[in-house]
Amino acid sequence: MKNLTLVLLAAAFMLGCHTRDQKKSADEPGKITWSLEELWKSDTLMRTSESVLFDADRGHLFVSCINGAPWEADGMGFIALLNTDGSIKTEKWVTGLDAPKGMGARDGLLYVADITRIVVIDIEKAEIADSVEVPGAVHLNDVDVGPDGRVWFTDSGAGQVWTLNEGGVPEPWLEGAFEGPNGIFVEEDRVLLALAQEQELVVIRKEDKSFKTVTDGIGVGDGVEYTGVEGYYLVTSWQGEIFLVLPDFSSVSLLKTSEQGINTADIGYNLADRVVYVPTFFDNRVVAYKLVKSAG
Repeated sequence: MKNLTLVLLAAAFMLGCHTRDQKKSADEPGKITWSLEELWKSDTLMRTSESVLFDADRGHLFVSCINGAPWEADGMGFIALLNTDGSIKTEKWVTGLDAPKGMGARDGLLYVADITRIVVIDIEKAEIADSVEVPGAVHLNDVDVGPDGRVWFTDSGAGQVWTLNEGGVPEPWLEGAFEGPNGIFVEEDRVLLALAQEQELVVIRKEDKSFKTVTDGIGVGDGVEYTGVEGYYLVTSWQGEIFLVLPDFSSVSLLKTSEQGINTADIGYNLADRVVYVPTFFDNRVVAYKLVKSAG
């Protein structure tokens, strides 16, 4: 935290806000410890795996695979399907993307950030249904679907947060406020945003778009997920570290793989089973961990 005043202001600011999913009572600080226990590793066919999205309705994982240079429009990118035990269901489920990254799903459609466009995939047909070019886009990165079904996404290169309106047309929501906005998690009243360049976690009020830095020192901010326990979030650094952000916005490192050259990019999360799915980028696989809470 930057200072005590900021912590107090941030805490007051967050009071009364609600998470997207049903909350569980948070444990008292100092009474519990958290850890990540490895469950499995996938094969190394998840080429430059950037993002994982858990599909609770269908019981599998979508994995965006860049399969080339991270920001090159080369047509080599694809979406893979994994089973929840790490086995490959369909290696190249949908092809013809460039450098796919963050994903979000609603109403049978998968929305994928792909450099300067949002690719819309019909899940049942396993085919691209639409390609929405985003005006002035530079490096589209993460995607989330809010509680009301609205699609949100970030442009790390242009420093913007976008939404798709009801007609599927991109609309800028917040421009020029941050450097390198990446991971996005949308709740009823607020948006959590992980900043890659500023290495901070920011909370934005939807009502007036005011924002506060609540946590710093998170590395190259990438993925953000709610744990299912009130006030606890997982935030990843692309370089290879996973943090647990606590209700007071302090953070604890749960996993560090950067020294082994293994990235931790845009994670997926199984809320019911508390399983974290980590795309390892240049390591070309997905690794699953159980988020474990233990009595202190």
